[in-house]
Amino acid sequence: MLEKIELLLFILVTGFYLAAWVLYLLGWKKRSDLQVNRAHRVLWGGFILHFLLVGLRYYRAGHLPFLSPFEFVITFAFLVILVFLLFSVKPKNRVLGAFLVPVALSLMLYATFMARAIEPEIPIFAGLMLKAHVITVLSGYAFWTITFAASVYYLYLAKTKQEQSSLMDQMAYKAAFIAFIFHTISIVLGSLWADQVGGQLWTWDPKETWSFITWLVFLSYLHARFTHNWSGTRAAILAIVGFATLVFTYVGVDYLLPHMHSMRFIR
Repeated sequence: MLEKIELLLFILVTGFYLAAWVLYLLGWKKRSDLQVNRAHRVLWGGFILHFLLVGLRYYRAGHLPFLSPFEFVITFAFLVILVFLLFSVKPKNRVLGAFLVPVALSLMLYATFMARAIEPEIPIFAGLMLKAHVITVLSGYAFWTITFAASVYYLYLAKTKQEQSSLMDQMAYKAAFIAFIFHTISIVLGSLWADQVGGQLWTWDPKETWSFITWLVFLSYLHARFTHNWSGTRAAILAIVGFATLVFTYVGVDYLLPHMHSMRFIR
């Protein structure tokens, strides 16, 4: 019974996000604040259902919902929407939903191809340090998704010479700073956990290596903005490169490079 409810919630969440995206696109195209706010209310409805989905999964599994690939992806999508809702407390930021919501929607669609079976929590992975590691990974990814979406929107606004471009540029910068903090913490926690379990802080496993490369790109973005006063188009392009490295670290390494990590323990 609970499994069927979970499936229904998953379908409803995906449907709400799809509807919200369509409404955001209409609001953006028509430059209608009314339509954008309507889309935002639909997104809130999907987010509440998503919260119930993650909560039900936690109840059914008996552990935090990120041990299986399915759990990791739906939790990632949940955090992406959560972070966007935090940024969109200011109504002027809400139009970004036209570029941000499709990322969460893509994650939900990606999850449809994954097995939904509950995997037991292996004792070695029950420690708080590993849980904190995964949570900070997901949080860093979610904040960088804001940077990515705001950068893509910035490029459009700059090309069409619209005034909102500086707003998106600043939002991308703020989100990137928080993303970098979370990603740094995640690497430290992951290394400490690896040392605790295997007696070695770093092994240069492909997942670890690409996580470090992603961190370097994040650092380069912040360094360029803070030290060399990069902003606008150059910063936006670098932010998109950072998102590409993130996606490769998250998905590409799993399919292309043999490594000791699985998707559920991604660095």
